[in-house]
Order: sequence, then structure tokens, then C-alpha cells
Amino acid sequence: MELTKPDLNQRMRDALRLYEGDTRVRGSDGRLCSRQSSDPFYGDQKAYKTLNALLYPGVSNECTRICREKGKLNPIFVRNLEKSIEVYCDIFRLMCRQHREGGEVITAKRVERKDSLELLKKGQTVSFFSGSKAGYSQSFAEKDGIVLLEIHVSPQVPYVDFEEALGEEYKRIEEREVLLPPFVNISMEEAAMDRSSGKSVRDMDGRRPVGRYRLKTIDFSDSDPKSLVKESPDSIKNNLLEGREMAGETVEAMNRGEWERDFSAYISWKKHLREYLRYQFFLMWSSVAENKFQNPM
Repeated sequence: MELTKPDLNQRMRDALRLYEGDTRVRGSDGRLCSRQSSDPFYGDQKAYKTLNALLYPGVSNECTRICREKGKLNPIFVRNLEKSIEVYCDIFRLMCRQHREGGEVITAKRVERKDSLELLKKGQTVSFFSGSKAGYSQSFAEKDGIVLLEIHVSPQVPYVDFEEALGEEYKRIEEREVLLPPFVNISMEEAAMDRSSGKSVRDMDGRRPVGRYRLKTIDFSDSDPKSLVKESPDSIKNNLLEGREMAGETVEAMNRGEWERDFSAYISWKKHLREYLRYQFFLMWSSVAENKFQNPM
């Protein structure tokens, strides 16, 4: 059955809530209640970890999260790939809905893994990428080696402001997060470490940040993804669905510590996922640029 417009609005907000770890369920009246979801997909309070790891090249991000930071990834997001794609796309759809030309530049702070710097230095966000208007937070610093990022978000790029999007449903309002999508072109330069910032947070081993960087958004990638791949989007999606059992089993193996295996098929599968999402995001963002995006109210 086709979703009504109010249903789609709620679905977009719930996708964003899932990403931030808010697993409260809705009652029959549509209001959030205190009960947490027991669903293995919608009840994962660390959903962002798996959703982001699936967008990184290689397996170094998985290795860092599992081996060095003693976490686990959730294979349910791979095996229920169609739901995951819906979550990715609904978050980006919400970003398109919130887009405002001529707004002010927003400054947000992020505690980042030092190992992620090399990817950012290539000039583009890799996964969904959050920052806090409230400043650097220790709750986001439990990582193996950290740097501090000061992010200047221009109105020319898609992003979502949690306070604006979720309103009274924003569970962690003190964090005042903004979220960028993957594929945003950026510039980055090293900045001096001020004394207060350097002492404000420590990594998982109690070490101070090893650097501070100023990051500025430029624009959203306007390269037509169809020009970068030979396969059609439908073909890519079919290959993703056919390979999800392999990918899910690979995630389970990594959780078990089985790192002496060939990850090439899994890495290729993740590359196809990025290609498919890039195509879907491109279509939505192009509609915004052409003033054709349908704002589902």
C-alpha cells in the first residue's frame, strides 16, 4: 500500500531517531512512549555504527570498531538491506526537505578518529557525518586516538539539524547535533590546538587529542553516478540483495574475530552499496536544485 504523506514524514523522523540511537516506540496514537523497541533492527541503540561502517572502503573501519574499540556490528542491517536502504534514503530525504538557500553557516564540533583523517583529506565525506553545536563531547570521544574537528556547514549542502527536524521528539537535545550525508565535498586545514579544547576530551585510553582541524563544506557531489559505473541502478541493487547473506555472514565472522579471511567479496559489495546510494542521493539532490523536490507535508 502506498504511504500517505504524513506516514512518510513520520518515517523520515524515525529514520533519523534510529540513527541517533533513540529506540522508543510509538503508541497507537502516533506519540512516542517510554518503551524501547525489542526489534533487532529498530531496537539497536548503536545503529549508526553499522550503518556508517558499511559505507567505508575496505575493512579498517570495522576492524577499529570491533578489535580496538571492543564493539560489535549488527548483521541485521545487512540481512535486512531493503530496510537499511530505506533508512539511508529517508535521512537524506529529510535533509532535502530541510534545505534552505541563503541561510547562515553553522559551526559544529566533532571528535574524530585520527585514522579517519586520511579519508577526509581526500576531500569528501565518506559516511554520514555528525557534529555538535554544543561543542566537543566526551561521550563521542571513546575512540582509539582522536582529533578535534571544527566543521563549518554552509547552506549550499544538504544536512539535517536534529532540533529543527525532531522538535520535542529529540531525545538528546543537549547534543544539538547536525548531520551531513556522504558525498559532500569539503576542504580541510590544520588549526592550532587551543588549551581548553585540548583538555576537554580524552580518547578511550585517556590520551589527549593529537590534532585540531578546520573543515569547510563546499558542495554536494554533482557528478552523475551513472557516468561512473557501467551497471544500471536496478542491476546494482539486485547484486546487493543477492550478496547480502555473504555480507551478513562476513560481519558475523568479524564479530567473532575471524580476520584471516578473504574480504574482497565483502569490500566489493560495500562499494556497490555506496554506488547505489550515491545514485539515489544524486536524484533527490538534483530535484532540489531544480526546485522539483516534493516536500511531503
